[in-house]
Amino acid sequence: MRELEEFFKGLFSTTEWPARWNCGYWSDFHGWVYIVSELLIWAAYFLIPLIILNYLSRKKTALKFNKAYLYFAAFILLCGSTHFLDALMFWVPMYRLNALLRLATAVVSLATVYHLIKILPEAFKQKTNVELENEIFKRKQIEHQLEEANKGLAAFAYVASHDLQEPLRKITIFTSKLLQTNKNNLDDEGKELANKVLDSSERMRNLIQDVLTLSSIVETGDLSKVDTEKAVQTAIENLELPIKEKNAVVRCGKLPRVFGNEAYLSQLFFNLIGNALKFSEGPPVVDISGEVKEGRAFLHVSDNGIGMKEQDLNKIFDAFHRLNSKTKFEGTGIGLSICKRIVELHNGTINVTSTVGKGSVFTIELQAADA
Repeated sequence: MRELEEFFKGLFSTTEWPARWNCGYWSDFHGWVYIVSELLIWAAYFLIPLIILNYLSRKKTALKFNKAYLYFAAFILLCGSTHFLDALMFWVPMYRLNALLRLATAVVSLATVYHLIKILPEAFKQKTNVELENEIFKRKQIEHQLEEANKGLAAFAYVASHDLQEPLRKITIFTSKLLQTNKNNLDDEGKELANKVLDSSERMRNLIQDVLTLSSIVETGDLSKVDTEKAVQTAIENLELPIKEKNAVVRCGKLPRVFGNEAYLSQLFFNLIGNALKFSEGPPVVDISGEVKEGRAFLHVSDNGIGMKEQDLNKIFDAFHRLNSKTKFEGTGIGLSICKRIVELHNGTINVTSTVGKGSVFTIELQAADA
């Protein structure tokens, strides 16, 4: 204990030992080669931690093993300090300080080794730059193939749907003409069958129209500031007849502007309001409201319709998925798929909450234009 106390009391003492110039037989050339070499090593060891810390400060959010960089920087800095003291002791023989510095260097060195061994299993799991580049290349190839496949499917859907309309139109015209010409010769069963053909033709026409709409929704390109209230008003104008037929009430409050495509957003509200009109057992009431939070616009479309069960909420955005009988409620099962597609093209989200018998609330999140 006494030796330890004496050690720290004389930590910076230079009287117990001669300067290194006076130890042995140093020639000027030999001594200065030693001193310059030690100082150059110290300079390099001093600069390397600065470079590491600068790199760490710039990339800290992207780096995985931040603590390892700090350990390594401290280790190199301490190693460099021992070389600096070795050069300094040619004039100032602080051997106690040199010993303490070397002890600190040894402790930090072992701590660095321990930390590296600790993270080694996880480090081996990390992919090299070459592996990441190969993975990115393969992913780009797959994305390109998927993009080409989607373009092909969209083109096929458009052509197929467009070509189906002409024979369907003829079926409707000929069946109507047949029913009108032979209304006095057909019995009740014949008239019922003819009307079923017409009803089926109308459902097919609506289905083809929805498939055409879905296949025509492509990338929006550059998004511009859109007056959401104007988009809603366009949708309401296009739904003027069914709104009157249903004695519906559609109310629109103050809505925030968003970055988007006005035509697509009008189609979005057209489908959501149209759904509210279809799936209601009494006079429909639709309320549209909006708010802005942290640069995001939240648009709410609520109705007093038949509502949905909680277990069905994740299914309604799938194409051709219907929750209700087509004989009771008209529709093709594509409308909400169109909504989801439009929202995703705007880098947004669409969600729904619902209570059976009380209605539903659709919430669309988009980038606000006036945040």
